[in-house]
Amino acid sequence: MASPARPSEPRIRRQVLSALSDVLPDGWTVVVDGGRPGAPGADSAGRITGPDGQAAPFLLEVKRSLEGRNVAAVEMQLRSSAERLGVPDVVLIAAAPYLSPATQEQLTRAGLSYVDTTGNVSLRSSRPAIYVRTAGATRDPWPSDETLQSLRGRGAARAVRALLDFRPPYGVRELATRADVPLASLARTLDLLERENLVTRTTRGPITDVDWQTLIRRWARDYDVARSNQVATFLEPRGFTALTDKLAKLERGYAITGALAAQRYAPVAPTRLAAMYTRDVVGLSDHLGLRPADAGANVWLIEPYDDVVFARTGLRDRVVCVSAAQLAVDLLTGPGRDPSEGDELLAWMKGNEDAWRS
Repeated sequence: MASPARPSEPRIRRQVLSALSDVLPDGWTVVVDGGRPGAPGADSAGRITGPDGQAAPFLLEVKRSLEGRNVAAVEMQLRSSAERLGVPDVVLIAAAPYLSPATQEQLTRAGLSYVDTTGNVSLRSSRPAIYVRTAGATRDPWPSDETLQSLRGRGAARAVRALLDFRPPYGVRELATRADVPLASLARTLDLLERENLVTRTTRGPITDVDWQTLIRRWARDYDVARSNQVATFLEPRGFTALTDKLAKLERGYAITGALAAQRYAPVAPTRLAAMYTRDVVGLSDHLGLRPADAGANVWLIEPYDDVVFARTGLRDRVVCVSAAQLAVDLLTGPGRDPSEGDELLAWMKGNEDAWRS
């Protein structure tokens, strides 16, 4: 079934201006200047007025489609228009039918307000002071039938892991070999990441840069360590020291992740849950002497969604650990304190890139 047609710019403009009015508190109004479409280079100009009559001028730039790779150009266009308008404290607003979470983040980093027709709104004004933020759709209601929209699949995960584990530059065919994915699958993943401005490549040439920290967080929106894999819960009654001693005697068959692995990179707090990937849950649990448990479980044995979790593992403190990139996404999507430990791991990775990235 074909996707619905993306709305026209005039319709988008009407809808986003209406959306701005709807999210403002009582007593606030949005007025569009009459007689002209806006300042040179902008689609609309107007004023956001507070209950006391104080008004903030705004410029609105409307796009039928706005992706991360286009944010810099939209920012330049709006700021250039503001300079020509010559009015201080102008609120610069980017608008589109749909703005992905990654695009929203890039617009915020660029210092722009934004609004889309699904209800994603971020509006900031210092004079008069106002900050409004609302959430709308997290998936594009008008996706292209040919483009990848998610990093949930196995091929996408393998591509992401290779992009994270290996430092560019590298060609697409070389990366496909390293990722062990078909070239067509890699091309679709790269198209998504280019649209969201997470990778940089020359025209039909090599990949020259990867925004690896943002890429890990982007991957974490489509991946979840518990839901993307099969998890079995167990109890190790003798504690984690006994568990790691037994693991140290194994040469293969597992790779630890989560808080137990994070202790070997960037220790934050004592481990309360030991998690590890294995292809043989029954065999490993028997070998380690674990007891099946629901309540009070302190060990997760995880049957992985794909063998990529075992790619580029390493020995740390006598036990086999997943790669730093795999550990980061597992922590960010894990239970309890794991997401905060994921933030700490990302900080460690930023300061020690040579230690985990080839």
